[in-house]
Amino acid sequence: MKKLLLLPVILVILSRSSVFAQNLGDVYIEAIRGDTLVIRDFFDLAEDATILENVFALDDAAPVGRVYELKVNGYYPLASNLTTPADRAVIIAGADYTRMVVNHSPDLPPVICGFNGNSGGISFANDLTVKNAIVMPAASDGTLGWAFFSAANPNLTLTLDNVLMEHTRWSFVQSNDAPGTNIKISDSYFVNMNGNTGRRSGGVYDNVDYNTDTVWVENSTHIWGQGMLYRFREFPINRVIFNHNTFINIGHSIFETAGYQSNMYVTQNIFINCQTKPYRPGLDYPETDLDSLPTGIINARVLPDSLEQVERKIYVDRNLIYWDPRLENIPDTANSIQLGGYTNWVSQMITMNSRTQAMFDDDVTYPYLTEGAWYEKLPDFEQTENLLGEMVETLKNYSIAIMHTGAGEVLTDWRLVSTEPVIPDWPIPVDLSYSDADLLTGGISGFPLGDLNWFPAKKAEWLAQRDQEYEYILGPTGIKKIDGSLPADFELQQNYPNPFNPTTVIRYKLPINSLVTIKVYDVLGREVQTLVNQHQNAGDHSVTLNARNLSSGEYFYRLQAGTYHDTKKLLLLK
Repeated sequence: MKKLLLLPVILVILSRSSVFAQNLGDVYIEAIRGDTLVIRDFFDLAEDATILENVFALDDAAPVGRVYELKVNGYYPLASNLTTPADRAVIIAGADYTRMVVNHSPDLPPVICGFNGNSGGISFANDLTVKNAIVMPAASDGTLGWAFFSAANPNLTLTLDNVLMEHTRWSFVQSNDAPGTNIKISDSYFVNMNGNTGRRSGGVYDNVDYNTDTVWVENSTHIWGQGMLYRFREFPINRVIFNHNTFINIGHSIFETAGYQSNMYVTQNIFINCQTKPYRPGLDYPETDLDSLPTGIINARVLPDSLEQVERKIYVDRNLIYWDPRLENIPDTANSIQLGGYTNWVSQMITMNSRTQAMFDDDVTYPYLTEGAWYEKLPDFEQTENLLGEMVETLKNYSIAIMHTGAGEVLTDWRLVSTEPVIPDWPIPVDLSYSDADLLTGGISGFPLGDLNWFPAKKAEWLAQRDQEYEYILGPTGIKKIDGSLPADFELQQNYPNPFNPTTVIRYKLPINSLVTIKVYDVLGREVQTLVNQHQNAGDHSVTLNARNLSSGEYFYRLQAGTYHDTKKLLLLK
């Protein structure tokens, strides 16, 4: 009886294996390496624009961890938008793992795009990872899409690692129909985020209807954006992390938010000529500040009663800002011509508006809103072509023209070589490494600011200590309900980074309200700086030591809180 029962099972397995071999293996698969399938491209298959769709459908018995490898110089257009299988995660990976911005090979990474009037798109019904590929929400006939990646179900993760994306009328990724989406972006290059006449359109991510769980972006470069890059709207995203990214020539907000973020980290980024569009009170409400203030790079607002009341942590440190002097008179020009009939245009080329700055300065009410160092200079970039030359004038003129209510302008593409809609300038025509000594060691852990992929040797060193750096950046969360639990004991933690130059952070815990003093002493016992001298509430605390005026060497810091005291050593290296 058992042998008879096994027979149908064997037949089913053989049948599936036969279908795989005939319909998938013989047609679409060029090679098999373990769980990796190397997929033939459009030209291998007599100009078939349904390859990825058919591969996902036919590979219905794929093992966990299946990788669909796309060929170098491969072309994978989509005749219709596809949806990934709901019963398993999907990994799509180009064969060349060289980081985009330093890949000088004449061979293109594989291109995923639209086809014949369809701009292309992938709805992910389960977790989706895309690596080492060029993704174009466009077709070769010039059709441009509103978005490319869309979440089809709640609580899914989209991972973009080492991708190049260009052209979008709205945003590259949206999850309007799905709450709890996780967006993880690393080592990627985004360019020409434009294509629609709307002054807010053209960015990376948006969710109009639901809260997002996580947006984590690191070591990625964003160049030439028309609209709002990352839209958080009126939602308090569970966790927002932007670490070691570069933004150049972005017309509108980097982070579009009502200011309700309570778990946000913006560290070691470079912002050049960003948020150039002027603002007038009430413009584009509620996608602009709800108190009719200009939106700075960082925006915070008191949480309304309708949202969960939590202790808020926004950590902003070691970022660089710079605006070309030619951009300074944009608001004056708008007022002089009574743009749209208004004369109350103001600049959004600011780090924070007045309300946000006041919240960061209020250490009693908001002990975890931390504003560290801002570098204010133009890095001595290796090669920017015309990006910081004539294109600044183009961005300026566009930033004024688009603000008129009836404006139909679209930010022109920044292209130097390619004229093909689905083929980018390749290799990437700029080199955003720089030679500034202060910036090369200006990061929290002594690494360069901005996208570290422009410094491959330093990137490798950074990866070796990445977890330690994030442990410091994320630190004591500080994110708990106002009536949440308190530390059980006093504790003075070791400063980080250590050694440091010129700033470092000291964290400490108070189980009860206390009169707190923290002082810094040299090796001879002489007091050189008082960091804290005030009553503080029980909880987790931190303070930044700026040793810019101190000499290199060993120092000691001492915490006194009531009868508790502790001392630790720190090392300043200049």
